[in-house]
This record gives sequence, structure tokens and C-alpha cells, in this order.
Amino acid sequence: MYGFEGFVYTLTTCPSFSKVESDFVAMVEKGARNVITFEYCGDGTDADYYGGVIQAAGSAGINIIPLAWTLLIGNQTLEDTAIPKIEAVTKAVIDNPGPVLAVALGDEPLFDWDFGDPQNLATHILKMKADFKAAGLSDIPVSISDMAFGWQTEGDTSSVADAVDFFMINNFPYFDFDAQSGDSNTSWADFTNDMSYFESISQGKPLLVTQTGWPSNEDQYAPNSPDVVASVSSEKGYWQLLDSHCEDFFKAKNIGWMWRSWDDNIVGWGVVSGQKEKWNFSARTSC
Repeated sequence: MYGFEGFVYTLTTCPSFSKVESDFVAMVEKGARNVITFEYCGDGTDADYYGGVIQAAGSAGINIIPLAWTLLIGNQTLEDTAIPKIEAVTKAVIDNPGPVLAVALGDEPLFDWDFGDPQNLATHILKMKADFKAAGLSDIPVSISDMAFGWQTEGDTSSVADAVDFFMINNFPYFDFDAQSGDSNTSWADFTNDMSYFESISQGKPLLVTQTGWPSNEDQYAPNSPDVVASVSSEKGYWQLLDSHCEDFFKAKNIGWMWRSWDDNIVGWGVVSGQKEKWNFSARTSC
């Protein structure tokens, strides 16, 4: 697959099965083929809740990438906080494998140093893959969703590159120090610069941009550039920028992109706010 593939979907508000299913159906109507979960419901250890989200994807006819949230805050440890979440997602996938496209072990776990060092992260990736294989699901790919910056700054990450089945990429030109408006030439240059890095370490493995986007405000995450424009028009411009490169980049390289986020539960980052579309959005899934 290449071109537009789908959306990030946050679980922080613990949406009901019917709400999740309805949102997934709406995504499909907009051309989405995949959805990746973000954050978690409650304490993130309820495998049945994750299972319901996966089942909703199957009902809606969309592929899903469940993401095991591994971020640690304060005195939390991997063993008491992240591992139970990983185990819950693993069980939910084993019990409901049908619509699962892949599994993400962490959102930016390298950048946030969730596992202490890259080798430990690689060990947990391999364990998840072994758990799936033991359940007869060796064909479910496992990766991490991370930025080029995380891969570049956290030491020797070769063990992680070896462990992942493909590369899930977080690519946000909004955070670059030269960011301007979403539709600027700078945005595309920054986007492709990160992609070139991933191509250099991918060992020929597939690439998927699991998270990219541009916010309509700065409320959730502050920018690093004084010249950045955070507005609906800038968000729309970045969306259209990605779509405009369907032929010359995404099709040419067989790479897909997913938008962060479906709604403004990640404040400012959604294409939907208050159940209303911010603009009449559409993007090509083929070109």
C-alpha cells in the first residue's frame, strides 16, 4: 500500500464499542484502510477493552495497528507500568488476530528511553514476536512508532533495527526548528530528510509513516520554530502537501502515510473537532 492509509486514534476517553465502530466506519468512508491506536483506556491493562477495539475495526472493515503504550512517568517502572500494558495488547491480539495489520511496541520508546537502552527494547520486541509465534501468529509484524531523532540520538540502535519487521515512522515537520506553514517547501524538505534517514537504516524493510500531521493550534505541543503557523488552514495545507506528492514520492517509494489524529482528543491535531470536519478532507489511496 502507498499514499493515504488512515489515522491515529486515541483511547484516552475510553470510547465505547459503538463509538469506536462508528468512528472507524467514518474513517473508511474517507478512504482510510488502517488505524493505529494511541495512549490507552483506564490503566491500559484491560485486554478485553483492547479486544473490543480490535473487534470494532473488524466490524468496520479497517485494518488496525494496536499500540502498546510504554511511556513511563515519574517513579513508574517498566515492570509495574509498561509490561502489564504490553501483556494486555498481546493477549488482545492473540484472541482477535483477524483485522490486526501489525503491532506497535511503544510510541517513541527510543526517544523517551522507555526500556532503558535499545538492546532491552529489542529484547522485548523479540519476546512479543515469540509470543505471537507460540500462538500460531508468526505472520503478525512488530515494530515501534518513533521519530528519526529517537533513532539518531539514543546510541547504538542496530539491535532494534534488526528486531523490527518494518519501520513505523513518526514524522513531524511541525517540530523542526525551521518550520513555517504546513504547506511550505520547508515542510516537505524536512519530511523527506527524515525519510531519507529511515531509508538508510531500513535494510530494505518496508517503511510506513504511522504518525504525521500538523496542528490547528499549539495547545497540545509547543513548536520549536518562532515562524511556525498553527491553524486550520496550515493543517489543511500540510494534508494537501502530502497528497500532492502521491505520484512522485509515496507511489514511487511504495510508502503510506497516516494522520495524527482522527479527532481533537489530541488537541488540535485531528481532522475532526466536535464531531465536525475541520475541512472537507480527502486524500488519494492510489495515483
